[in-house]
Amino acid sequence: MTKKTDLRILRTIQSIRKAFYELIPEKGYEAITVQDIADRAMINRNTFYLHYQNKPDLLDTCMNELLSELKEAVVLCPISMSPFSLSLLETVMQTVLEQISLNMTFYRSMLIEENRIYPFQAKMENIIKDKLMEGWKPAQENSVLAISKELLIEYLGSAFMGIVIWWVKNDKPLPADEVSSQFSRIVAYGHLRTAGIAVEEEN
Repeated sequence: MTKKTDLRILRTIQSIRKAFYELIPEKGYEAITVQDIADRAMINRNTFYLHYQNKPDLLDTCMNELLSELKEAVVLCPISMSPFSLSLLETVMQTVLEQISLNMTFYRSMLIEENRIYPFQAKMENIIKDKLMEGWKPAQENSVLAISKELLIEYLGSAFMGIVIWWVKNDKPLPADEVSSQFSRIVAYGHLRTAGIAVEEEN
């Protein structure tokens, strides 16, 4: 009997979240009401309140759980032991895209167009930046980068998120491993050279 009860609770929670994810792109987060969610999930308002205090509680719970799963997956990527590892960047990108594929509806709701949830995007980008900074060691003890390390991480994090949003918005136009490989090549060789465009050097 306990197992049946647990399954019913799980299905109700899944229905609430599915309804919530579907409504965000349709109405925008601010316009959604608890009644909207209850109607879409085919439950009553009292059932909603058995599981969540209010709409912000539902949003926070969804974001925290998905970001926690993403972080756990990213943490498992090998640590870079060089000033910067392109293989790490490629591995992290592929890991993130594969994790997104498991919850595409949620990520589309959080990241795309005017209905995106900016705190989620910022927290996701911070997970990526933290991983890229992890294990960073200069090639030599007193070596100095030609540019600011913080600026480089900011650039890579922003570019990384731009690729992720493009991939989600366009419904995975390329396989995750191909996107990851191309992104690492762009970082390594620059966008013009990677695209096969000759670069004229100034005298």
